[in-house]
Amino acid sequence: MRPAARFVLPLCLVLPGLPPGFASGISVPNTLAGPGASIPIAVSFTSERSPISGLQFDLSFDDSALSLGILVGDATRASGKTVYFAPVSSRQIRFLIAELNANSISDGAVVRLFVNVQPGAAPGFYRIHFESATATDPSGQSVPISTSDGAVTVATTYGAPVVLEGVLNGANLLPGPVAPGEIITIVGSGVASPAAPQATTVRFDGLDAPLLYESSGQINAVVPFGIAGRTTTTLEIVHSSVTYTHLSVPVADAVPALFTMQGSGTGQGAILNQDASLNSPGNPAARGSVIVLYGTGAGQTNPPGTDGLIPAALLPKPVLPVSVQIGGQSAEILYAGAAPGLISGVVQINCRVPSDIEPGNAVPVVLGAGSAVSPPVTVALK
Repeated sequence: MRPAARFVLPLCLVLPGLPPGFASGISVPNTLAGPGASIPIAVSFTSERSPISGLQFDLSFDDSALSLGILVGDATRASGKTVYFAPVSSRQIRFLIAELNANSISDGAVVRLFVNVQPGAAPGFYRIHFESATATDPSGQSVPISTSDGAVTVATTYGAPVVLEGVLNGANLLPGPVAPGEIITIVGSGVASPAAPQATTVRFDGLDAPLLYESSGQINAVVPFGIAGRTTTTLEIVHSSVTYTHLSVPVADAVPALFTMQGSGTGQGAILNQDASLNSPGNPAARGSVIVLYGTGAGQTNPPGTDGLIPAALLPKPVLPVSVQIGGQSAEILYAGAAPGLISGVVQINCRVPSDIEPGNAVPVVLGAGSAVSPPVTVALK
C-alpha cells in the first residue's frame, strides 16, 4: 500500500491508420456511491490480441471529493507483474505495471482501486480520467493503447466506509476470511481519524485488535487469537466511542501469505539468505542453503497466541503443519514459529532450498499451513 519509487516507461504514440478495435485498452467503469463510502472498482485491461508486457498510465481525480486506495489486480498477479505507483500531484497518480520478466499481461483487472468518497462530498458526477497511457510489448517496443474514463456519481444516501472486499491479508493484500493472529490491512473511507488516531479501536467479537498503523484510509491490525474455532466474526471500528463500521467477516483456521519487498503481495519475497543478507536477483541464495521467510495467517499457535505480545524467550509455533514449496519442490523446514522481536502473528520459516532445483531470478515460493496455501512470491537462486 505504500507508494513505491517512480518508474517511467518510454513514451509511445498511437500510430495512425490502425484498424479500429485492434488497439489494446484500459478502462475504468462508472459507478454510484454515497458520501463517506468506500467502493472497490477495477482498472481493466484488454489485449485485443496484442501481447503487452508493460503498462504505464496516470489517473486524475477530484481530490476534494475522492481519494484512492491502490492494490494489485488479479490480471497483474497472474502475469507475475507488480504495480508500482507514485503521486504526480494531490489529484494525479502515476502507475507502472512491470516486472523482470517478458510475460504478457493477462486480460482483466490490472489494478484494484478503493475509491473513498469524502463524507462531505456534494452529490454530483466525479470523473476518473486517464491523463496518458503507454505500453510496451515483450521485446520492449512501444505499442498503441486506448483509454476509457470512468466516473463516480455521488448520491445523497450515506455509504458504507468499509466493505468486505476492503478487509485484506496484510501480506498478500487479498480479501477473504481472516484467521487467528493474522496481520490484516483494512482500507476504506475515513477508517481512522487522522486528527486523533489514538481514539480509534478495532474489535473482533468485542476483542480489541492490536493496531500497527493508522491513516485516514488504512488501518493495519492483528486479528485476535481469541476468534479461533469460530466460523464468522464481527468487525467493529470505533472512533471516540462511536461505531463507524459493523461488518460480519468469515473466519478460517489459516490464510497463509508471505511478505514481499514492495509490500504489494507480489514479486520478490522479503527473504533472507543464509548469511542474513537480503535475497535479491543481485544477491541470490545458493541451492542447498537455508533461507528465512516471513509470513502471516498461519493460525492459532501452541501455546495459544497472546494478542500484542512480542515473543522473546518462548516462541509459539503454529498448531497446523507448515510447509514450503520452492520451484514446485518441497523444502526442508528447519524452524516455523514466532519471529523473535516481531509482534505475535508474524511467522518465521527457516527452510533449506532443494539442491537440484532450477536456479533463476524469480523462482516461485509458496507457504502452506494445514491444507491452505499462499499465493506465490519469488526468490532468487543461483
